Amino acid sequence: MIVNFALELLAAGIIVSAVLHINAEYHGPQWKIYIFKPLTMVLIITMGLNLLPEDIGWYHLALLVGLLFPIGGDVALMWPSDKFLLGLVSFLTGHVFYISGLHSGIEWTSTGVVWAPLLIFGSGMFWVLRSGLGKMQVPVLVYILVILIMSGLAWERHLQLELPQTLFAACGAILFLISDAMLAWNRFRMKFKSAQFFILSTYYVAQSAIAISMSQVTSRVLS
Repeated sequence: MIVNFALELLAAGIIVSAVLHINAEYHGPQWKIYIFKPLTMVLIITMGLNLLPEDIGWYHLALLVGLLFPIGGDVALMWPSDKFLLGLVSFLTGHVFYISGLHSGIEWTSTGVVWAPLLIFGSGMFWVLRSGLGKMQVPVLVYILVILIMSGLAWERHLQLELPQTLFAACGAILFLISDAMLAWNRFRMKFKSAQFFILSTYYVAQSAIAISMSQVTSRVLS
């Protein structure tokens, strides 16, 4: 009962902090962004820690480290001067840890139903964005490839293990991909008024889903 109450309290805190952050993006003041943007991720990580099973493995550790790096990315993106490249590197590093964790305990396969849509989506995004990327073409291309691999592995993991936790990770990965696609569109292609709402709401749900997936028991993996 105490554990469930603590998790419910954390979930409520995540929602409140995320709402306050998104509201501050539109209405200010700036100090609320500086507080609630990193605070939301700290609460999400705390929820993940509370969901860890007794027997943890590399999957749990890799995802935990992967959840830490986006805090650096968030801070870089909200910095007064443009630190987009630094933020990109921080998020990319987080995705590398996600990839390592998601690949642990499963086989790397090339299921067409998983990879074909991702490759089409990623290729289309880069094709549309490339004219506005300038010197950022290579970093953005590398980032797209890495997040596509992360998303694909998340779904491969779910198809192989078929657990509720793996479904959370798979859905979180796709929402992360959608969030980043909207962020890139808003930054490099065409700004739209509702950008922050859609980018941040999908981002926080994505990270929360990945954190929830950390409740997976290590023994429930393929040998």
